[in-house]
Amino acid sequence: MGLEQGRDYLFAPQTSPRLGGNFMSGMGIYRDGKRLCNFEVAVTQIYRWADGPNCGALAFIDLHLRSDAGCYQERVPAECIGKLEFLKRHPDLCLYQRRYRDSLSACLSERLSEYLQRNTGGLAFCQTGLHRLEKGAVFVAGNRVIGGCEVDAIFSQDIARLHLEPARYESGRQAEELLERLQANDPFVTTPVFAFGILTALQSLVLECGIPLASVLYISGRSGLGKTETVKRFFAVYDQDNTGRPALITEAGSTMAGFRENLRAARDLPVVLDDLCLSTGKDSQRKRLQTGAQVIREAANKGAVRTKAGEHGMLPSTEAGVAITAEFDMQTVSDVTRCIIVSLDHPMKGGRTDDRSIAAGALSAFLEWFLPRYEQEAQLLRERYQATTENKRLDRLATGQFCLQWAFERFMRFAVETGATDETCYKETIRFFDRTLKIWNKKQKQILDRIESAIIKESIPCLLWKGIQKKIIPVHQKLKKLEEGYAVIRGQDLFLPPGVAEWFISVQNGYRGINRNRIGRALKLAGVLVTHESDKANTVKPAQGFHRVYHIRLDQLEKAALFETGGNGFENSTSASTFRGF
Repeated sequence: MGLEQGRDYLFAPQTSPRLGGNFMSGMGIYRDGKRLCNFEVAVTQIYRWADGPNCGALAFIDLHLRSDAGCYQERVPAECIGKLEFLKRHPDLCLYQRRYRDSLSACLSERLSEYLQRNTGGLAFCQTGLHRLEKGAVFVAGNRVIGGCEVDAIFSQDIARLHLEPARYESGRQAEELLERLQANDPFVTTPVFAFGILTALQSLVLECGIPLASVLYISGRSGLGKTETVKRFFAVYDQDNTGRPALITEAGSTMAGFRENLRAARDLPVVLDDLCLSTGKDSQRKRLQTGAQVIREAANKGAVRTKAGEHGMLPSTEAGVAITAEFDMQTVSDVTRCIIVSLDHPMKGGRTDDRSIAAGALSAFLEWFLPRYEQEAQLLRERYQATTENKRLDRLATGQFCLQWAFERFMRFAVETGATDETCYKETIRFFDRTLKIWNKKQKQILDRIESAIIKESIPCLLWKGIQKKIIPVHQKLKKLEEGYAVIRGQDLFLPPGVAEWFISVQNGYRGINRNRIGRALKLAGVLVTHESDKANTVKPAQGFHRVYHIRLDQLEKAALFETGGNGFENSTSASTFRGF
């Protein structure tokens, strides 16, 4: 694994007298009276893994190689030190005989052992985000470490490509500038988006405190309103290297493997799935819904994911914070409750070209302020969560909103302590944010209610039986009342006009838009219909001159309903005699 260097080397070339002809100079490594090579080697630094599955193990070794031709610096993976592969990159470095390889490897091992006895070395990071070290907490923001303690650090290639721009101003001014940008860009939308970025950075701390955070930021609205631009300005603030281009953004049309790579490599960092758009084709739209649901569940579950086809085993998700931009709402309760939904209904206005850099600098400055307070802040969060859950249980949606409120409140406390605002403005801003979340929560519950109303909870026979028992469906004993919109009961026979059945069933959860053919098929499948052998229709004429109706056996209808409810779904007697008073 390649690494980005976290330090420079200033070794001056040293030379020995060069000898002419076929003679060799005196420079080299000797062992047991044998000269093994024409160069010398010294261990100049070692790095241990600070995270990941090999935490604490030796990760990389820096070597200084010197020959008559010059000096070289090599960073070698610890497990490859004995392979001497660095010799291939420098043709002037010569191992005199192949059989000397083991001796040279042994010599390197001895020098490494001596170095380890005298030096602690630096740290190699393969994961971004919050880390608790002996000297305190730090935040690995891609290719740099944020925090109060000085760390000689290097980074794996997966995370060294990510860059969070430092604050361009001192902390108070940076926070003040950020708050002004949020205000200028419709704070009703931008404030929760930026707050989710703060929560993303602190996600590991939240999970460490035992809070089951499982939220995804879901920005919805029709095309052209500025969903993607808003997310890029105030959430996806990491750059791809130093290019200024946003990193960790996956187009919705890309493969899931690409998104999972970002998800796995971005612990406590923002990851975006962009543009789940509407489609005219049913199959295409269904596929996009499935993609959105899959992303939500994998991002929210914080579980293991397979990143590539054919990969053996599962690689752990590293707890990224995920935002999705979409032109439609998700269609299941479980998916919606895993999201914090911000819906745009008008174009975003007021943005400036450097909003991203201001937001990135504000996040960086906030982390500098937060990290020395890590332990204290963690304890306060635990106490706050325990106090909130003493008298009520927080569901997934409420837990996400609780965490979002906490994260934004900590940012505002940072703004107060750095002089960006005062206590009065702090209280007003927190009240505004709380009102904003309540409005979004109300809209999200409307989406949930709409989904709930479309869920089939009871069968058509069960609903009809309840409708008759509770006198919602008008019932009479005279056949002529069929023409007036009544159902008629005679003994165990129920004659139900299709129009009455359609009126009653179509207002039940999950049956909006149902037609009479579907009602008839459901009743026939349940075995409650009486039909004529010579007539394949699901309706019959109860007598000469009458329109067709459903002829239903009440005892069979009751049996079907009681079977579905386990015999506990009705309050009163369910015998046919119950209906003789109509």
